[in-house]
Amino acid sequence: MLSIFLILISIRPFISSVAFPYANHIYTILLFSFIAFYIFKKGMSLKAIGHIKYPLLLFTTSIFICLIFSQDRITSAKEIYKYIGGIILLVFTASLPTSEKNRVISYLVNVGLIISLLAIYQYTFGFSHLVNYTGKKEITDLFTLDYISRRRPFLPFVTPNLLGGYLAMIIPLGLIYKKKIWIVIPIAVALVLTASLGALLSLLVGLILYFYLKGGLNQKSIVPIFVILAIISLVFIFRSSAQKYHTQPIFSTLMRLNYWQDSLKIIKKYPLIGVGLGNFNLANSRYAHNSYLQLWAEMGVLGIIAFLWLVVAILKYNLERLKNHNRTTYIPLITSVVIFLVHNLIDFSFFLAEISFVWWVVMGLGLEDSYKDA
Repeated sequence: MLSIFLILISIRPFISSVAFPYANHIYTILLFSFIAFYIFKKGMSLKAIGHIKYPLLLFTTSIFICLIFSQDRITSAKEIYKYIGGIILLVFTASLPTSEKNRVISYLVNVGLIISLLAIYQYTFGFSHLVNYTGKKEITDLFTLDYISRRRPFLPFVTPNLLGGYLAMIIPLGLIYKKKIWIVIPIAVALVLTASLGALLSLLVGLILYFYLKGGLNQKSIVPIFVILAIISLVFIFRSSAQKYHTQPIFSTLMRLNYWQDSLKIIKKYPLIGVGLGNFNLANSRYAHNSYLQLWAEMGVLGIIAFLWLVVAILKYNLERLKNHNRTTYIPLITSVVIFLVHNLIDFSFFLAEISFVWWVVMGLGLEDSYKDA
């Protein structure tokens, strides 16, 4: 039965909740129908979540409180699957035995490899087709045309930044498999091709944490860190050389600052209960490009506190496991979780199920007593 779950999780990144909303709904129904059937047939142990039961309960409670006081309950009801779905995946994945958790990790890495090869293909061959398509459809969106003109791959997601953030999250998981370390190479190449500064910076933070947990920064770890810094510098120069102002990093930074200021205004107006799930909207964006500000704006102070408590509790649990358990698996899992969290300081993948569901699964994988060497 686990094979069905692995297949469902493997296809999750390919079903964009933005581009294919109906397919997303069908997928969600299939995924949670299967989980319900799995639990009915085999049961589910809640022992693994014992260390996080209080923050998990508070976050779950805050979701329903937010729904009750939402400014638009219908919209919130449509959005609630992203949150409840994430919690279900967290608990379900945590309940799996160690051998099955290892299979989940392997599948996540292999799917990341497939997506990286798809991105490399798009960069090499795919944009000529997109040029013809946008011309026939008379598409004029400046950012879409920029992605195409500068050949920044984004499939199967809607922006290169989201693809970059996803690939950065997968890279640490690939480091678990010492005998298959080559898998990381195409994933890293695809990440660089996205030219996403936010994703590269998130990976840099993650790698620093990874090497620190492995035993501290030394000459061996400094080399890859400097390589990432060099790549970030080159990408910054590449994007700054664009003639159009809206494609330059400074424009992206200023836009995010404006989004954050507008988000803080919403928080100031509705600090306690927020505006409700899915009711966050700015003049020029559906997202704050900072998931924590948007969570606060939508769920109020209880929601953001509960979420941060949950994340900290899981990371604390994983860090404690490093003392007596397999560091080969726990360190990459911690790194992957942190990369996602850092990237969401400047992006919004938390609100896209095609990426966030994978992150919730990774969080659940860390709630384990021991791992065998991969």
